[in-house]
Amino acid sequence: MKAEVVELPLFPLNVVLFPGQTLPLHIFEPRYRAMIQRCIENDAPFGVLLAQDDDEGPHTIGTAAKITQVERLPDGRMNILTVGTERFELRNVRLSEEQYLIGDVVAYPFKNDLEPPAQLQAEVAARLQRYLKLLSKLTGIEFKTRQFPEDATALAVFAAIAMQLPLEDKQELLATERVADMLSLEAEILEDELFTLAIMAAAMPPPETNSSIPFSVN
Repeated sequence: MKAEVVELPLFPLNVVLFPGQTLPLHIFEPRYRAMIQRCIENDAPFGVLLAQDDDEGPHTIGTAAKITQVERLPDGRMNILTVGTERFELRNVRLSEEQYLIGDVVAYPFKNDLEPPAQLQAEVAARLQRYLKLLSKLTGIEFKTRQFPEDATALAVFAAIAMQLPLEDKQELLATERVADMLSLEAEILEDELFTLAIMAAAMPPPETNSSIPFSVN
């Protein structure tokens, strides 16, 4: 069955958006003001793609974003809150009259035809738990990690959002077609990240002791 091709306004950004992830944006360029206004009027999504050099154009795997909140500023700028809905693959691209990009896209859903082993899911969840604890120690930011998703697709997406990675690594995860392959890649990335973070955490100086407070060695 041939995939349905739909038209989607595009917003190339220095960000990789995943389904279910929130993304706040400040809209100031006239072309994107026009694009966002049209999306608001039609209750329609737009596509977020990781930008590349102008000669290369944006990446071809992106995520549709739904506008959930709008704050209009007096000078015409807007602050909007969006949430990623589903992945898409870009087939063709052209310029609109307002000079923003419009793409012909097809849905690019996560494939779960090869069920990931339970051991792999458990491994990713355990490594992610340790990763976030180490990251919290290094940054001072508390991450709430009481419970991770049990569904394989939800876990893979959650891990991809949670990891602090270079954009090209995030894009590789977003473009991975099968959930099992995505979890395998995340397990490898987390192993490397845990090694690096452990070295950084070990190199941290111990907390300063307040000498004015008496203490006993007993």
